[in-house]
Amino acid sequence: MNIGKTAFGVIVRDVDTLSPYIDFLKNASRFGYEISYLIIVYNNSVDKRIIKELGKYTNVVLIHPGDSEYIAEKLIHLGLSHIEADYLIETPFCSKYNMISYGTMRNYVMLTALFLEADHLIYFDSDVYPKILNSFTNENEYLFHETDFVGNHMKILLSSDDIVVTTGDYTGYYVVPKLNFPKLYDLLFGMQKEDQYERIVSGEEPVIQRNIIPGRSETHKIIGGNCAVDLSNFNFLPPFHSNMLVMDNECFLGRGEDTLFGPVIQKFNGRCIDIDMKIFHNCFGDFPNKPSIVVQKNIDRFYYACMGWIIRNPFYNFITKRYTDNYEEIDIERRYKCLELGSIAAAEYFSEERFLNFPKAFGDAYDKIENDTNYFYNKLEVWDKMKSLLRK
Repeated sequence: MNIGKTAFGVIVRDVDTLSPYIDFLKNASRFGYEISYLIIVYNNSVDKRIIKELGKYTNVVLIHPGDSEYIAEKLIHLGLSHIEADYLIETPFCSKYNMISYGTMRNYVMLTALFLEADHLIYFDSDVYPKILNSFTNENEYLFHETDFVGNHMKILLSSDDIVVTTGDYTGYYVVPKLNFPKLYDLLFGMQKEDQYERIVSGEEPVIQRNIIPGRSETHKIIGGNCAVDLSNFNFLPPFHSNMLVMDNECFLGRGEDTLFGPVIQKFNGRCIDIDMKIFHNCFGDFPNKPSIVVQKNIDRFYYACMGWIIRNPFYNFITKRYTDNYEEIDIERRYKCLELGSIAAAEYFSEERFLNFPKAFGDAYDKIENDTNYFYNKLEVWDKMKSLLRK
């Protein structure tokens, strides 16, 4: 299969280990695919020895959000104004809090791939691997199956001109360890995560996938750490987008830049396909150990994940109502009341008052929805102009 000029894209804090980059590059090579570029957007530091080793397999392109002249110069050279370019490479509050939204970080990768004239871009995250967890027992006995990561994405991505993204989920432990306390369901309902309640209260076992034959089904839910994008499908391709919230002089990142990607593609008459290839997600970094919610780093992770979902939801609700046909009206008042009950219970359970911040974050996120949507529409307009300039 000819996959054209294909790039891997990943977003990390530090480039200080060979994995998982080397795992994906070697996996592609074993199945006969050449990766033209590895695009790494990093926040902090880079070990040059790691880059030298990775350079034996592909061309490594490093992008730092605070030093993005390469992308800015390309956008200006195309014909965008400085103000227009900022919609694609900057985020509100960036200069004050030195934080970049998840959506903007993904756009750094995608814009770089476009300027390198890549045909396809395949994202993976820093804690995933190109293999599937097939089995797991209480005795910590487990079995992995190495999958054709690139090939499974590409054979479906290239099968139809209107397929813009292929994606899949994860095997391994869920991002929230096993957890249960009174009013947990209320908390999850307030965050629009009630569908994960049963998994969270009973979730001692990791997700496994015994069937390793990829399938295909229509979806609008994109998983950002396991997805491929056809960059040639310009007509269907929107930017990634996610929001931020400043509360009590702390800046919080909204989650869901990948979730928000799919509905817009479908509105543009593009297709997103779930290929049912659940690669391994070692989200706690010490598999096969069972994650514990009483560990402080896991409590922190849970808190910031909750804040991210709360910040995301007003805009997510707007997007799904605006861009999908199966939208269900959200009872905002009921969600808020449940979140109040759940946040009090969480604060008592964890003995941390910061969980009481959730209702205020909920209200503040809804209060700024008009500004968020205006910003998004402006970004879409600039993105469309950028695409038209690239076509020339």
